[in-house]
Amino acid sequence: MRPRLLHLLIAGVVALTAAGSVDASTGTQTVPVNVQQKPSIVGNVHISFPSTGSLPPDSYYYAVMVLKPYKHYTQEVPPPCATSSNMEKTDYGYPRPGRPVRLVLTRAKSLAGHWCRGGVYSGGIYAVPYPPPCNSTYPCRSEPYKEPCAGIRPGCVEGVVAKPRFYRYPDGLPAPLAKGTRIIGHFKVSF
Repeated sequence: MRPRLLHLLIAGVVALTAAGSVDASTGTQTVPVNVQQKPSIVGNVHISFPSTGSLPPDSYYYAVMVLKPYKHYTQEVPPPCATSSNMEKTDYGYPRPGRPVRLVLTRAKSLAGHWCRGGVYSGGIYAVPYPPPCNSTYPCRSEPYKEPCAGIRPGCVEGVVAKPRFYRYPDGLPAPLAKGTRIIGHFKVSF
């Protein structure tokens, strides 16, 4: 009898983890985010997560990660390593029923040219409920919250998530520029 109860308990925990959870502060469904194991301070960070059924078909996702307070550095004297992912060139991912969304985060420009060794970054998955302001062709028109962008491959567009003047270390995740966008998942990356 006990092994069966333990089996049911484990199955319930796995089901809850796969389904995500509900954010108590906003009441919105959150998605579980898979982050690559042991990222390199000089490499990109790869993440994946399930599409949510609550977004329209032409909607898209992007991700951002920002450095948590690091050593003795401050806003006035930020660290020489990357304090965030590159918010000016961000992959967009699109909902595909039954298939995970995969995104690659590159580091922002920095004096050191790499992520912060021993640093911990907070990440967020942003869901935008309408099509991106440009497609994967170049050039494309600008929108009020969007700089001109260049396509990098079909189904994936580089874009602007937050302009540098709207985010400064260690402010935490930036507010989205696109109206109606919400954060649907959180993750952590340690180097």
